Amino acid sequence: MSRSFPRQLVVFRTGVFYRRYSFLLQCILGVLVALLLARIGLALRLDLVILSLLFLLLTVVFAVRCGFWQASVFAGSGILCLTYLPSPPAFLLHLATPRNGIAFIIFELTALVVSRVSAKTKAYAAESEIQRHRTQHLHAVSHNVLLLNLQDSPERQIAEFIQQEFELDAVAIVTRLPDSVGAAGMWAREEEATIEERLRTLAATQSEISGISKRALLSAKGPIGALLILGDTPPLVLDSLASLAALALERHRASINESAAQAARKTEQLRTTVLDGLAHAFKTPLTIIRVASSGLLEAGHLDEVQHQLTQMIDEQAERLDELTNRLLETARVEGENMCLQLETVDVPALIHEVVQEFRSESPDLANNFTGSPAINIEIDGIPAPVAADYEMIASTLKELLSNAVKYSTIGSPITISLSETPYELTLSVQSHGAVIRMEDRDRIFERFYRGLNHRHAAPGTGIGLSVARRVTEAHGGHIWVTSSEEAGTTFHLSLPTRDEVLAGTKG
Repeated sequence: MSRSFPRQLVVFRTGVFYRRYSFLLQCILGVLVALLLARIGLALRLDLVILSLLFLLLTVVFAVRCGFWQASVFAGSGILCLTYLPSPPAFLLHLATPRNGIAFIIFELTALVVSRVSAKTKAYAAESEIQRHRTQHLHAVSHNVLLLNLQDSPERQIAEFIQQEFELDAVAIVTRLPDSVGAAGMWAREEEATIEERLRTLAATQSEISGISKRALLSAKGPIGALLILGDTPPLVLDSLASLAALALERHRASINESAAQAARKTEQLRTTVLDGLAHAFKTPLTIIRVASSGLLEAGHLDEVQHQLTQMIDEQAERLDELTNRLLETARVEGENMCLQLETVDVPALIHEVVQEFRSESPDLANNFTGSPAINIEIDGIPAPVAADYEMIASTLKELLSNAVKYSTIGSPITISLSETPYELTLSVQSHGAVIRMEDRDRIFERFYRGLNHRHAAPGTGIGLSVARRVTEAHGGHIWVTSSEEAGTTFHLSLPTRDEVLAGTKG
């Protein structure tokens, strides 16, 4: 250890001395080499042409290795040596001869051209080396941002990666949504509340601030924040860092949203499983209650109060049984993988069958409490069949028909119509009643939601329309509602036509 330190000190001092006096040392070296070469040429009696070529070659070497002025000194020394030593009369200076002047000019031009080319080559190599290092740092930053900790602030992590890789004084990232600030370097050591406010002000200002470089963080939806850097950073590198930071923030947010969506899907799947289990568990006791209440009513021997209580039990058990069936149906259609039993369905025939079944199951409701049929069917032409699950589509139509009867004005007609385009069939159920508000027209298809105007108008579970939408979407169609005072309320259900079904029907 004690011996190596003085040696390192000597090497260090030697390096400092050489850098300080390198130009003088190189000029002295050039003069000495010129003298040595001239003496060798004189001793070996070399031809003047050969000796001149050797001097020209060394001039090129000095121009490449040292520079223009050092090569000029060597070239001048060489001209003097060629003139003074080997040329007759020997050891006499006669620079005025044209030959020597031309040789000196040629040497100088050679040194100038070669030194300029060498300088450009060295500058290009130095710039390439700088660019290579910058590219390595950018690659390191891009690699690090792929490993962001989802539980920590992405702004602070990205700022630290940039500050450490490029050895900057300070780096900060300010984002809008959510409103967050991440800092590294000297900014990270300042008081948090003070520096956050100052960085937000710097990000919001439009004017340039001395010593601080700023770039906007842009995403597909527009600006999402700003990158602030305190330190010398080339514009191209600054643009690249801003792009990397914006992409990393977007990726981080996408990962967070994906995790939330996966959690929501798992929660929904668990809810559906629990719902299905509870519904099945309720079926057996409800069946026993209904059988017992119906048996008591049939057996008789009940006084008036007992009869009313037993009838109430029977009615509520029937309602609970209907609700359980709805819950089972909901669990079936809202499961993660809903299985459709596709077949060729004649939609007009399905409509007539559903209406007939609806009238027979609920005669009072189907007749709208008036004693006369109020359900009209309007079908133009012969619509093409569709590939669908017959039971599910029939259940969906029955739900739309039941809603129309419940919420329509007593005595007003209900119209079921069917229209066709080259790509789909649209089934519509129209009724006249209270208008559905614009803000409710999408939400009524959500589970358990009921519009403000219809919340207490009729009994119901609030899940029928959500099931209808799920069934329609599973078939590749869509469902929506229109409502106005003049045209009434109409639920539209579209189903895509299938070319293979048409071909099979014609065959």
